[in-house]
Amino acid sequence: MDSHAHGLWFVVVTILIALLLSIFPLGPSLAWARPDWLLLILVYWLLALPERVGVIVCWLCGILLDILQGAVLGQNAFAFAVIAYIIQVSYQRLRMFSLRKQAAFVLLLELFHILVNQWAENINGVAHTHWLIFLPTLTTGLLWIFVRPLVAWFQRAFTVF
Repeated sequence: MDSHAHGLWFVVVTILIALLLSIFPLGPSLAWARPDWLLLILVYWLLALPERVGVIVCWLCGILLDILQGAVLGQNAFAFAVIAYIIQVSYQRLRMFSLRKQAAFVLLLELFHILVNQWAENINGVAHTHWLIFLPTLTTGLLWIFVRPLVAWFQRAFTVF
């Protein structure tokens, strides 16, 4: 297997793991704080490999997440496609940010994702109205500080790009 295909499989495996973590059952109190694993992984790959992971890949991942979560079809796909576009337009600048500034940016991206989901659910009459819906912004932003170096280490250890 050549290094390009090996690297592509690593990207796919990390996305599949993120999808599984996104639907893994949690207790009622922990479910409110569930980080957006798929967003974390997609942001990582958008910054690390912008030529391989882009708007279409993020849109497809969003559709898969919609299906897995039973969400309104297209709500996650739209949010992830817009997030991918934002990152692709400014990825060179974002790469230069410190880890803490990137975490703050990821927090804002998760806030956008939650707001898009609330908008789509509100249109369909199923939106949550509790303030805890915003808790994943904190957990996702804080987890970026750990996820980015961890995935980067695995990328260096198991693939050659």
